[in-house]
Amino acid sequence: MKKATWRAVVLLGAIALGAWLHSCFPPDIGVVVLQNGSGRDIARAVVRIREIELVFPKIPDGGFSAARYEIPGDAHYEVLVTFDSGKTLRLESGYVTSGMDAFDVMVVREDEIIHQASEGPGLSASRNAP
Repeated sequence: MKKATWRAVVLLGAIALGAWLHSCFPPDIGVVVLQNGSGRDIARAVVRIREIELVFPKIPDGGFSAARYEIPGDAHYEVLVTFDSGKTLRLESGYVTSGMDAFDVMVVREDEIIHQASEGPGLSASRNAP
């Protein structure tokens, strides 16, 4: 009987420790920053990471906007920027994975989007827009 009680106490202690650790260390978090260095205002920008869609409203020239998301697993960024003029730019870049936090900066220029920074283990910027 004493062994069963001891095992129950250890099990409950392990569950409590796991719950406490989970609250101290949130799940895999990503942050993406869109920086507008294009010389014109961005009417709308969308960043997709698998099923997650981050919508950025108007970003003035020289401005930036950021969003935080929970990393859904192995994925990459799909960025679509629409300027006030109606012109669009696209970029598929980067890599995010479960178990790692992500911080990425996308710089919008006049004719391209540059994945300028990628920080954190398990991340790499892959290419610029054509």
